[in-house]
Amino acid sequence: METRAIPRRLAFTAGGQQLINWGISFYMPGTFAGAIAADKGWSLPQIYLGLTLAMLMMAAVSPFVARLLARFGGRLVVTSGTLLIAASCAMMAWRPSLAGWYGAWLLTGIGMRLSLYDALFATVVNLYGQQARKTISHITLAGGLASALFWPLGEALLTIMPWQNALRIYALFGLLSAWLSYQLPRQRLSSPAKSPASQATAEGDRRNGVRYAIFIALITFISNGTSTHLPEFISHFGLPVAVGMLWGFGQTGARLGEVLAGPRVTPLTLTRFTALAMPLCFLLGLSSTAYAGFAAGFVLGYGAINGLVTIVKATLPLALFSAESYACRTGILLIPGQLMAAASPFAYAWLNHRLGIIGGMWVSTGLTLIVAGLALAMVRGAGKAQPGKFPALHPTAAKNGPAEHLPEPQTGNSQGNLTLPDNLLGRRD
Repeated sequence: METRAIPRRLAFTAGGQQLINWGISFYMPGTFAGAIAADKGWSLPQIYLGLTLAMLMMAAVSPFVARLLARFGGRLVVTSGTLLIAASCAMMAWRPSLAGWYGAWLLTGIGMRLSLYDALFATVVNLYGQQARKTISHITLAGGLASALFWPLGEALLTIMPWQNALRIYALFGLLSAWLSYQLPRQRLSSPAKSPASQATAEGDRRNGVRYAIFIALITFISNGTSTHLPEFISHFGLPVAVGMLWGFGQTGARLGEVLAGPRVTPLTLTRFTALAMPLCFLLGLSSTAYAGFAAGFVLGYGAINGLVTIVKATLPLALFSAESYACRTGILLIPGQLMAAASPFAYAWLNHRLGIIGGMWVSTGLTLIVAGLALAMVRGAGKAQPGKFPALHPTAAKNGPAEHLPEPQTGNSQGNLTLPDNLLGRRD
């Protein structure tokens, strides 16, 4: 039976949920750190250590996300993660000690892994397979506006109330986001089962899996490190800090362009373009030593690349692996990237201190060449055998009856249940 179209409201509700969740978690310290430091006497490194702990917790939880999606379904998992973020905001407000701050961020890390892009995209792919790509692009477009909305919102709240009360307002936003999360279609994956087809492609999957994991880890390391220390780069060339706004414009503009391009730009094409543009962009940044205006071009260009990277990270697995294995594989393969996200701010601080801003840029340029090589290898390998072109997947029936608004099955076992692969990177879970 022909697969039904994805409901239009899915992109709206999921996009709103991501906008709120990013705003009250990842982007929250950027607004609140100064007020908290002034009130509690904590140093900024002590405050930002909480976000690092959250990223480490995301990596620790990541291997279990696919099993949680299989057991409880995406709607319940994403909603629960959102409620954890809301609860952690309330915990930071009511228990304003350093130990309580770190404990709340550990809770936030669990919530972020269960409710931000990676888990939500796995949920959408589990529902709609290859059709999910367009919806993923729309969701990232909305999520990319989180900093533009919540940074000024947080500043406005801090002008009229203490930071504790502002965090309580953020917790209420979390409850709104949880309601949006609960609007996701009901679906649940069945338990893993052996698949002869997956065993036949185990070697290719292992190779693609290793390349993808390294590819995402390096990109995450470069992007997080660069964005964290972007004000230093801008001031190094004597430009106003307001130039940093070009990063956000580039990010949102690139995602909008990808949405408008539609199916003409495939995940493999987008991966190749993004990876090849990275070293060129850093070379433009290095040229700022000759003309400072190139620094503004670098900020705009790499902001655009960073915006596309989020889409590449989410859609490339659809071209490398089967849609059935999306949640299982990304749950493991994104762990190195999550660890790099936690390490990159400190690593770039050390690089900039030891080598200077330009020296750190040269290191980044070298890493982008490795990224480009990995991207070309993955695109070449996927072009020979497109293992990811699978039809949309069908959820198993819920206890109260089947979710009739969901597409009919085109793959799975005799009961219409979705099966996860029994191998990951060529081995059994």
